[in-house]
Amino acid sequence: MPEEVTISEQQKKEDKKRLKLLKVLWPASELGGGFNKAYFSTYAPFLYTNVYLLSAAFSGFLSLVQTIVGWIGGPIFGTFLDRFSFKKAKYYPFIIGGTIVVYSAWMLLFALPALGVSGANTGIVALILSVVIAIFGPVSATPIAAVYPLLSTNPSDRQFFAMFQKIGRDGGKTVFGYIIPLVLVAFTASMGETNAYAVLGLIIGLITIAFYVALAIGLRGSYVERNAIARSRTATGEKKKNIPLSTMFKTVFTNKALLSMFAFMAIHKGYYFVYVTCATYIFTYVFGDFSYMATFMVVFNLAAIIGVMFGPLWKKIFKETKRCFSMCMITHVAVVGILALTFKNLTAYSFIAIFAVSSFFMGMLENYIMPMFAAASDYGAWKTGNRLDGITMSIYSLTITSGVLIATFIRSGVLMAVNLDAVTAGGEITSAFVGGLGNLFSWIPFVMSLLSLVFVLLFPLNDKRIAQINEDIAAGITAKDSTLKL
Repeated sequence: MPEEVTISEQQKKEDKKRLKLLKVLWPASELGGGFNKAYFSTYAPFLYTNVYLLSAAFSGFLSLVQTIVGWIGGPIFGTFLDRFSFKKAKYYPFIIGGTIVVYSAWMLLFALPALGVSGANTGIVALILSVVIAIFGPVSATPIAAVYPLLSTNPSDRQFFAMFQKIGRDGGKTVFGYIIPLVLVAFTASMGETNAYAVLGLIIGLITIAFYVALAIGLRGSYVERNAIARSRTATGEKKKNIPLSTMFKTVFTNKALLSMFAFMAIHKGYYFVYVTCATYIFTYVFGDFSYMATFMVVFNLAAIIGVMFGPLWKKIFKETKRCFSMCMITHVAVVGILALTFKNLTAYSFIAIFAVSSFFMGMLENYIMPMFAAASDYGAWKTGNRLDGITMSIYSLTITSGVLIATFIRSGVLMAVNLDAVTAGGEITSAFVGGLGNLFSWIPFVMSLLSLVFVLLFPLNDKRIAQINEDIAAGITAKDSTLKL
């Protein structure tokens, strides 16, 4: 592996200034992403069925196509990103181009009725735009994730980026999640429903584009781009040959750190999405009062945001990143266990109170998840002599989609097992039905959290090892020649 570009003291000072700027711009891009999730992703299904008047089946088909194409597209574009670079840039042009295409498509999708598209044409145009969004989503998102390990190798910096990413993303979703319905009501009263969706889509889309483009401008000419270009060129300036795809995929599938994080995240996000998608059933049928749902969602999100903000204090207590990660997960599992053991005897408010503690530690975990993925990317570069941040960090997004898939299978299986269809058709709510739903929110997440903990403990890297790995990388030393043996 070649050494990083030799730079002057003046350039080092400039790089430190750019790092400070990126500490604002990179997390802020997640704030823009939070705005997007609070509106486009949240309201699209309702828009399809209630504004476009598409069938529920076709609406579900649109969402399914978007998910599948996005699931496949992330690793594919990550692989492409690792093998391609422009003459003077690698990441920021894709962020700008992908963002403009994706959010222009979202804005058009929400404006179709206002633009006069109706009838059978609506479904066809909506399908085309959904596919465009799914294809170009990774073009925008993958470079943002790929630069994360390259922003800094300092554990404190990586935790800072991860913490404020969570605050930005969830803060944007929480704040705009409450503002958007009020704005929609006001816009609908003044300009009609179709125009209201179009105008608000235009506002949210432009705001989101502005956040992502600001990040791209911050990356332009930065040490991140400079070092990426240096790694892709020989000493004479010629473009280096790409490593074979077979070697590339072998590197990913033999990366012990990456595989343990993938398994942890897929299972962890699996029961997270069980919580998110099944809470309505719990409050409707187990506690018998859907009105608790609003309180639950506020507490769920705010507790997680507060939890991530306590990450630096947790780091002061346990010092080392993997130890922090492990102890945080152990504490979270203990709280989930208490919830499972006491669930049958809890009132709605006592349930929400215990769940808030669980959500607090779920939020705190976000301080360590992205740094651990970044460490896995460092580990892969150290093992092979080639940085594969694109495909490695695209696995992070893939784990979230995998979690959604796991949650969907679990939710569907349990709801069929307790015969929800019979209850919704007017049948009796039996103790077996209530007990089955209770397990969906208690024992199933507890077992899954235990499995997640196992993979956290199996993660092979700590701060000392990560530091030596990055020292070796900077010196052009790979695992084969290193004094560190893993």
